[in-house]
Amino acid sequence: MLDTKFTKKAVLLGTAAVALSASATSMAALVPNGDFESGLDSWALEFAGGSTFSHSATGGNPDGYLVMDNTSAAWGGVAVSTDDPAGSLLADFGLTAGETASFLWDMKSSAATSQGGIKVESWNEAGFLSTTGDQFFASTTDWASYSYDYTVDAGATRLKIVLLGIDNSSVFGYDNVCVNDCATAPIPVPAAAWLFGSGLLGLFGVARRKKA
Repeated sequence: MLDTKFTKKAVLLGTAAVALSASATSMAALVPNGDFESGLDSWALEFAGGSTFSHSATGGNPDGYLVMDNTSAAWGGVAVSTDDPAGSLLADFGLTAGETASFLWDMKSSAATSQGGIKVESWNEAGFLSTTGDQFFASTTDWASYSYDYTVDAGATRLKIVLLGIDNSSVFGYDNVCVNDCATAPIPVPAAAWLFGSGLLGLFGVARRKKA
């Protein structure tokens, strides 16, 4: 007959192993369609003097990205995370008013001397509240990751993320626009945790044979 006390201990330890597995999972925090996998979707595209925008279905990370071609532009272009003039609800970004967050994105350009960047704006139903201002960074010809911290206005209910390209001789690529965490897949549970769980099962089996 199986020892009841041992059974309870095994169940409790097994439950702890399952909890460890669940806690080791990190979910993505992408801005809505921030990976551009479904095309440009709700991203609003604005330009001055000839910028063109398109969607590349291949490349990026893992696939699909926004292409901003400024080679014929007088200044450059911007892409806004929503086509709603008042912005998207804070909940769409997983944020609350007054919260400080890191805004992250991947970027590349056809010229290593180009500058691209981001601007984040706080809004509410009455209108515009505050902004990071234009934040530019030197780009590279290969994909690189960038981030900028911003405290959402205490009165905000909505938010806009604006991707910026100012160099009128470059083609920019943007991908993986996200907030605080750009993980795109669950983090694997460490091997030690699986071994621990396997050990519990083995121990449980030995106990069954001894009590048989």
